[in-house]
Amino acid sequence: MSEARALLLSLVSCLFLWENGITAPTCVKDNDDNTALYLEKLFSLTFFMTDVLATQVQNLHAEFINQYAQDKKCSDRIPEICHTEVLDTPKNRAEAQKTNPEELLKLVYSLLGSNNNTLHHLVNEMSLLQGDTSALLFKARQIKEKFEDLMEGVKIILALVEEKGNIIYVPWSGLASLQSNSEDVRYFAFYNLIRCLLRDARKISIFHEVIKHKMAARNTC
Repeated sequence: MSEARALLLSLVSCLFLWENGITAPTCVKDNDDNTALYLEKLFSLTFFMTDVLATQVQNLHAEFINQYAQDKKCSDRIPEICHTEVLDTPKNRAEAQKTNPEELLKLVYSLLGSNNNTLHHLVNEMSLLQGDTSALLFKARQIKEKFEDLMEGVKIILALVEEKGNIIYVPWSGLASLQSNSEDVRYFAFYNLIRCLLRDARKISIFHEVIKHKMAARNTC
């Protein structure tokens, strides 16, 4: 069992406990240390997952550049706009700290969900690249699993904080470029896809860290 799967099982177990008697007051009293520790653990688990995810996407990005993008000079070209840029997300940590934690949590879920198709096609099409793609495929599959696990974890947290507002999923439309007969178009499409995944993974990690600290401060009387 992967570490992400184990963490997710922990989250599910926590949800079971919550639904069977543990409540989440807006401000945890001094005599409610168990609930405070529970909340801290819950956010720590998902933050750990976001941190691992960002590192794994960074490794995939570096591996792809080393194996393919340097020869194609992809980094010297003007990158395409990431499909998730239409989401109104904070541009940096300072802006994130000014944002309501529930809203940040929904943005994290939107970023995760908006990359579902992207990751599915990344894994499917990567095997068609020239050369030995085994290392890249291994990393891509790990990332796909982390996205899915983290999405489940964030879904649980959204349910716990009773956040039911609309969550936007942005469709990805880059499959034609990944399957292009032009090798130049195809490799540049992979480069942009992975670059955008890295951008989103870093945002997810930063936002979740801010959320965790904001929720901890909120539960301090």
